[in-house]
Amino acid sequence: MTSEVKPDRATREPARYDLRALHVFTLCGFAFTVPILTAFARQPVYIYDQQFGWTEIGGLLIGLTICLPLGFVLADRLAQAISKRLRGWGRNIVFFGLFLLVLLSIIRPYASAPWIALSGFAGYLMVLLALCGAALAVLLYEKFSGMRLWLTIAAVGLVVFPGVFLRQFSAIRQSELKADQIVVATHPTHVVMVVFDEFSGTTLLNDRMELDARRFPQFARLAKIATFYRNATTVHPRTTVAVPAILSGRFPVTDLPPLPASYPGNLLQTIQATRAFDMAVFEPVTRLFQQQAHHRKSQQTALQKTDGLIRALSTIYLRLIITEDLPITLPAIPREWSPVDKSEMEVDGKQGTEERFNYAEVIDRPLQLAQFLNCIKPSVRPRFTFLHVELPHVPWVFLPTGEQYVHEANCDYPAGAVGGLGEDWLIDPPTIHRNEFRYRLQVGFVDRFVGRLLDRLVETNVLDRCLLIITADHGVSFRPGHSRRLPDADNLADIASVPLFIKQPGQKEGRIDDRNVQSVDIFPTIAESLGIELSEPVDGIPVSQERRPPRKTLYFEGSITDIEPDLPQRRAAVLRQYELFGHDNLDHTPPSIATHPEWHGRPIASFVVEREPAHATLIDPFRDRSLGTDSRMTGVETSRSFLKGEFEGSELPERPAELIVTVDGVVRDSGMTFQLSGSRQGFEFLLPKSLIQNASNIVQLYLVN
Repeated sequence: MTSEVKPDRATREPARYDLRALHVFTLCGFAFTVPILTAFARQPVYIYDQQFGWTEIGGLLIGLTICLPLGFVLADRLAQAISKRLRGWGRNIVFFGLFLLVLLSIIRPYASAPWIALSGFAGYLMVLLALCGAALAVLLYEKFSGMRLWLTIAAVGLVVFPGVFLRQFSAIRQSELKADQIVVATHPTHVVMVVFDEFSGTTLLNDRMELDARRFPQFARLAKIATFYRNATTVHPRTTVAVPAILSGRFPVTDLPPLPASYPGNLLQTIQATRAFDMAVFEPVTRLFQQQAHHRKSQQTALQKTDGLIRALSTIYLRLIITEDLPITLPAIPREWSPVDKSEMEVDGKQGTEERFNYAEVIDRPLQLAQFLNCIKPSVRPRFTFLHVELPHVPWVFLPTGEQYVHEANCDYPAGAVGGLGEDWLIDPPTIHRNEFRYRLQVGFVDRFVGRLLDRLVETNVLDRCLLIITADHGVSFRPGHSRRLPDADNLADIASVPLFIKQPGQKEGRIDDRNVQSVDIFPTIAESLGIELSEPVDGIPVSQERRPPRKTLYFEGSITDIEPDLPQRRAAVLRQYELFGHDNLDHTPPSIATHPEWHGRPIASFVVEREPAHATLIDPFRDRSLGTDSRMTGVETSRSFLKGEFEGSELPERPAELIVTVDGVVRDSGMTFQLSGSRQGFEFLLPKSLIQNASNIVQLYLVN
């Protein structure tokens, strides 16, 4: 006796729930497994730092590929049972929800495009498109067997997606290498190396293509005892690739994760393998320094790590399907997700001579600099002291004096920038030029640190005998309508050019070298100076060799850009800076960034004031919006000279609107508002510190008719 299979009312086909369940599993794979594992695999440093093992990863995959889909299968069975009482209505509600999530994850990256990100309705448009697409997908699933066949065939992804991820995870796990090889250094000496971040070498030059000693006196002081490689360039515009290229001496033909196994025999591993140096390594982004196993032993149980992993991925997943302009409060991204190491700092170095310093939970860049300087000390045994610091990288919050004028949490992305990382400048020259002014102020802060570094080297009697290298990973550009970090024909010199100063042991006189030098040349130069025979091949050439490559090379996203060896675009980039900022001191507001510099210094009484000063929502520069607390950095002087806020578009006669700022009744600045999301308009004014002496100063905003 055989039972008759009743036809499905919606599809008029025999009801095969085992096949329908397979389709639920397939859709769960596209809705959850693919986006989550893709985002997870792009965080190799997070995986490396958290020391996830097969137990945690196995639990994650079981949850994503079995438990979660089973929950949706049960929900679908329940929806079918209920729909029988509603004449079929709601029968495919689970399928509709899964199609919706799939489409949201597909559409979400396009919502960051500048033309839609600033509209204020990017999130609503994305949801509307996804809703329409999900409804159409459900209709196709009901009416067309081809759609169901496609989901059946696509079920192969249930094995492929996790398999690809497991292969990537296995490669990351193999980064735990044993550094048992001994390398000989025939000329060991003190080495001090500083790698700044997002610092264009063109910034240091004046209109005569000379080091600007007036604005950057400490770099000029350094140039008197070191070789200034004025034509130095990076080989990649991304930190996670550019820094490993510096430390490995190899071109980034492919973008590898910044882990020890990806760059065997790199500078940090080589110095460690000589066993001839005490080491202090401050590296917040990459993990090329092979720590001893007991230094990396996790204090968490597998259950705790799994719980933390699930919480982190849940938070990230919401951002993969939802834009921030929707009226939904998204949970904060876990701090450990960022590649910047923010675990507790060990300042005493008692665990031995090989130490990698981790940074405090709040990124306190002045503290990083102070701790680095404390690690430079007199000793008979050579010391290798390395610092990679995110300066003058955004956020731009420091004056040349070292004072901080805004909390970093209040300026995640620069004004006038859009895109997933806030790297795409809008066509808004006044706003972009104000950002460049703040960047140059922060370069002044970097210059001040260089002076402190030289003072410390003199104080510890290390300067004369040390090998000193100061450089940057890549440059930065401030051209309206172009990217801050991604190279093109117009901004190439800004991004490719990097500062490079090398003082050899015993060198007492400075000189300028304009030969073709690239960042990959630094590691072989250090090895040559220390008398180290490299165990791994490198692409770089020691700067001592007269033979230089016939061209410069810049790698990015699988493409290679060949550049003339003398970087002909550099002069035009420097002259552009001169046209904007002239020869004025760093802290002098340049007339080029003001709309009416001729008004500055005039009393407001000399104007016709039609209404009261403009009312705007002001943002306290030292109130951490994520914490709701005052968040001044410990031991850092602060300045109240930064004015930041926003208007609702309905309050303005036109957009953008022109504003003037008065201090005690005198015009001190003038500028335009810039577009935020929707109809909102923002403004930022950085006033000279001399104008804001105390709380009694009256600062007012006026709209210009």
